[in-house]
Amino acid sequence: MRRLSLSPNRLGASAFLCRSPKPQRREASRKERRMNFTSQVHKHVLGKLGALMACLLAVVVLVGCSGGGGTDVSQASGSLDKNTEVRVCFVEVVENDAFITMMNGFKDEMADQGFTNVVYDVKNAQGDVATLNSIAAQLKSADYDVIVPIATPAAQACANAAIDKPMIFISVTDPVAAGITSSLEKPDKGITGTSNVSDVKAIFEFAEELDPAALSGKVGILYCSGEKNAEVTAKAAQEYLEGRQIEVDVRTVTNSSEVQQTAATLASGVSCIYVPVDSVVQSAMSQLTQTATKANIPVLGTDPVMVKDGALESVSCSNTTLGAKSADMAIKALEGTKISDLPVEVLASDDYAVNGATAKALGINLDSLSISQDYRVID
Repeated sequence: MRRLSLSPNRLGASAFLCRSPKPQRREASRKERRMNFTSQVHKHVLGKLGALMACLLAVVVLVGCSGGGGTDVSQASGSLDKNTEVRVCFVEVVENDAFITMMNGFKDEMADQGFTNVVYDVKNAQGDVATLNSIAAQLKSADYDVIVPIATPAAQACANAAIDKPMIFISVTDPVAAGITSSLEKPDKGITGTSNVSDVKAIFEFAEELDPAALSGKVGILYCSGEKNAEVTAKAAQEYLEGRQIEVDVRTVTNSSEVQQTAATLASGVSCIYVPVDSVVQSAMSQLTQTATKANIPVLGTDPVMVKDGALESVSCSNTTLGAKSADMAIKALEGTKISDLPVEVLASDDYAVNGATAKALGINLDSLSISQDYRVID
């Protein structure tokens, strides 16, 4: 066998040649590590960006649902847990028995529908419009789930304040004329509710059945100039009477302290006094009816509470029903229905009421009359 003899130089060269691929393999390993590191960084950054985009999208969705400035307010869609605490705030320009009945109707309906964990609050402006506007402004940041303004002045104040909470009014005669919404079918100012359109024809026809002389002379109309509800109803009454060639004497007051004196002036020259839907005059109804009844002049009302306070009669929708219907709408809003998808509900005037004591004082014998409508007697 031939022995191969290698010199140190040749051995070194051979050794170098044999080991030379190893550095190449180490270099390739570093590249792979750099590529893996870069890939991990990319994945991490993209993951963070994805999470950030998801958060931004959620914010956009929430802002869109809020309706922007109270124009279309709703809660998150889905059924509401009836055991969850619900905070409701009633808002009124003054307090009277009609409003109390409406609030009780609202509360009873909420309870009947299973909402027993409800906290109620009442904000009363004591007849002052500036105070009412201040209350509405404060409600923008207050911790309530539903705002419930009662009657036109309170509903106007809340609508103008653009409160970013569901707002459900009770008993507004003409929400469009009052500027509370542009449409009854699609409320557009974050507020909807129930309307109590007064049937003036029914009121005057009922009065004639009770007292044929009620419209025999000039008819007085008394309302507060600051109440849009009252103005709308007063104009409707005036148009009806003038259509029958009956003279009208229209008087206005600016607050409840003026009611009694104005009533005394009217009573001296009219055959009856008509009071439209008016929370200010209604708060002084007992003084008005006492003055008119002493002069043997019947007062025709638009609410059973007016009859309770001495008016001869009224034709209206039920205050209890007004409150209950508004509660049903509030529940829908709490469950996620948009305000714009809750049309204003107009209730029919089918509640006929007569004050028995006033009828007797005016010489009217109810038992001897043949009345075309079913009615209830309030004493």
